[in-house]
Amino acid sequence: MAGCSGGDDASPSPSASRTTSATATPTSTATSGGTVAPTDVASSPSDDPSDGGEASDDDTPGPFPGSGATNEPDADPTDFAATAVVTYAGWDTGTKTLQAGGLVSGTTDTSGTCRFTATKGGVTRTATSAAAASASSVNCAQVAFPASQVASGTWSVTLTYAVGSASTASDPMTAEVP
Repeated sequence: MAGCSGGDDASPSPSASRTTSATATPTSTATSGGTVAPTDVASSPSDDPSDGGEASDDDTPGPFPGSGATNEPDADPTDFAATAVVTYAGWDTGTKTLQAGGLVSGTTDTSGTCRFTATKGGVTRTATSAAAASASSVNCAQVAFPASQVASGTWSVTLTYAVGSASTASDPMTAEVP
């Protein structure tokens, strides 16, 4: 890797360089002679040591790296701000049922409906469960699909939580039925 030192030396190597991802945008400024001269303006942190090299005074931390989250607001603020997640989907050998459970983060409104959908090929099975509030989410009670309703194979289970006309759906979780 360029710029790495193999020793205990903490100083940067001579090959280390500073890179920025700013794009220069030409603008025009008037000179005293009335002519217009182009000037480059970059949208990157300043190299001026008097301002600490910071581009702005915003101390708001960004999202956790690698989380896929952004600081950008949702495109439509009227969308349901909650997020549904299937927390468990699997076969229970004792009861011979395909079981699933989940939660909805971003809301504590328990007036909605928890609907689990199990799909395999063209076959779809649904089951609803009670919603219970916790400190920062809604827990959707576990559901069970009996063996008579779910054939052997890989099933895809999703959770949809709806409150009035607003709803959110989870990503699917797969479960094997023997």
